[in-house]
Amino acid sequence: MNTKLFFKIAWLLVVSLLFYIIFVIFFLSPKINDYLSNIELEISKVQFEKIAQAINIESKKYEDENQLIEQVKLIVSSLTLGKAGYIFIFDANGKVIFDPSGEFASKSLEDVIIPGVGKKYLYEEMKAHALAKEALEYEWNRIYDPYNYTYKKISWIVHNDKFNWYIASNVYKEDFHNFTEGVNSLILNISILLFMVLTLIGIFITVKIVSPINKMLMEVNKINVVSNLDKTDKTTKSKDEIVYLSKQFNTLVDEVETNRKNIEIQERVFKDRLYIDSLTGIKNRVALEDDIKECEFVSIVLIDIDSFADINELYGFKVGDLVLIETAKILNNFSEKFGVTAYRLYGNVFALVNTTMMNFSKYDEFINESLKVFKENALFIEEENLELYIHVTLGISIAQEEPIKTATIALNRAKKSSKRFFVYNTEIDTKESIKNSIHWREKIKEAINNDCVVPFFQPIYNTENQIIKYEALMRIKDFDMHGKEIYHLPYLFLDTAFKTKQYISLANQMLGKIIDLLPTTQKYISFNISFEDIMNNDFIDMLDKYIDKLDIENKAKLVFEILESNSIGEYQILDDFVSKYRKQGIKIAIDDFGTGYSNFAHILKIRPDFIKIDGSLIKNITTDKNSSEMVKSIIDFSKALNIKITAEFVHNAEVYKRLLDLKVDEFQGFYLGRPEATIE
Repeated sequence: MNTKLFFKIAWLLVVSLLFYIIFVIFFLSPKINDYLSNIELEISKVQFEKIAQAINIESKKYEDENQLIEQVKLIVSSLTLGKAGYIFIFDANGKVIFDPSGEFASKSLEDVIIPGVGKKYLYEEMKAHALAKEALEYEWNRIYDPYNYTYKKISWIVHNDKFNWYIASNVYKEDFHNFTEGVNSLILNISILLFMVLTLIGIFITVKIVSPINKMLMEVNKINVVSNLDKTDKTTKSKDEIVYLSKQFNTLVDEVETNRKNIEIQERVFKDRLYIDSLTGIKNRVALEDDIKECEFVSIVLIDIDSFADINELYGFKVGDLVLIETAKILNNFSEKFGVTAYRLYGNVFALVNTTMMNFSKYDEFINESLKVFKENALFIEEENLELYIHVTLGISIAQEEPIKTATIALNRAKKSSKRFFVYNTEIDTKESIKNSIHWREKIKEAINNDCVVPFFQPIYNTENQIIKYEALMRIKDFDMHGKEIYHLPYLFLDTAFKTKQYISLANQMLGKIIDLLPTTQKYISFNISFEDIMNNDFIDMLDKYIDKLDIENKAKLVFEILESNSIGEYQILDDFVSKYRKQGIKIAIDDFGTGYSNFAHILKIRPDFIKIDGSLIKNITTDKNSSEMVKSIIDFSKALNIKITAEFVHNAEVYKRLLDLKVDEFQGFYLGRPEATIE
């Protein structure tokens, strides 16, 4: 190969590399860092606005601000904005209402001046920026650097009109740069690596392909000069050169494949950095959220190291970090024993997560051992020759809709009440809670597999004491210890069915049997549909599958009883549902009407065929004046709209007679007829 050409190419590659490195370091890298930081900052801003909105909505329910403060503490205490930001609240006079960090808890903001900008009071500036709906940026100190007021801080502020509060964020901009510098560094490394790969490929092509071609051209020139060269020798030589080029090309393809595999390895490294806590080496919160996304059962035990701030203050942040590392090691070893997974969520809070619903006795042992693991194992900090015993507080969530959130609430309650642990949404013994969940999950599974989900039918009578309708009620058929057939009521198993995602399978068997039975009777058959069912696409698909099997005559005998409750939020969706099935001849009833929240205005719009007055009003109609007046109002309202009234929970003759006097159209209750497995 021509030596001058080789050196030209080499110099071109070197100069290109230098320009590329300068471009990445001084232009691309800062741009990426700023872009990622701004994204994280915007995410935290949106998170803050949602929390502020939630507090403002919650405040409308309370007249006493002290009650609201307790609710706010549950919402705000465990929340972090970005790496370590938080939310605090103060009133119009600068008095701090709530500050989870403790920075302003013992102060009034009325005396706090922003340094370096004249005599500007912090709370006055925050109020002004809340009015202007702008972020407040100022310089502040750090806990570990109390005399240095050069750290950039940003506060978003929202005003609460009800109690004249100001909800403010407390975030350091620097935290977002630190938060993204790991990703930024990785991108920089990958960029340089890619350039190096491309450079090597260029050199390879130059040496392995250009050089042989150049040699071939030289040989051709020689052939032209030497006129007496034998033609056979020329052909053989050309073939040899082609074979040589073919081998070099195959080698090049192999190199490209190797480089592709190297890039895949780098991608895996990037993913590890995303899911692994950099300090302790165990999985982080991002990994936890991803791991439990599709799990049917999730149990989370949050572990909070008590008085961790005292360890940092007494021994320094270095020892504090070493304590976290040793804690992670102990939890990792402990998790292997019980088949759970250890995570570090944030700061001094760890989690042990179970997604397999271990048996009762093992789970009981797991909870007890979780409480004792640090009591029996001292942390030895080798670098400082220091032995520490730590105490922990546990927040436990078992089979909840939002496991991380509910475990955090449980942890906050445990700390507030000075308990060693707290189980979310129950104050009964943990053993009974776990045992009950496991018991009904298995019962439901067994019932589905053995086709033991059955409808019972409670008769509904008219004023002539004739059965005109049946309400279908779900039961699970089972056998007691003596082999006698028994039926379980829904209140025992429905909550578990929703939590374990078995409800659709239950509803599928129930609906199938109702639809099969409908052509055999001349009576109406009604069944309950909740707003959650209407919002569930899987439920609607299943419902349509069965409805499509019916002719017009049998569709006209179906009644959908839509449960009236404050969970109805999207009335347009409800309107569309009613319209869709009413066009097919199906009747619509509003069930449990009068329970706490009843939208009379919307009843005017959807005009149901029936209104069922809630049993809590009916059962007290002869003893409670308020219940009696409420029932009369519902009856008058319905009669005016030509809507038939059904009274449920008719449990004695006195109530039945009173309802007859009030001109109720239909009656349902144990006084008239109990649910049975058969119908007329």
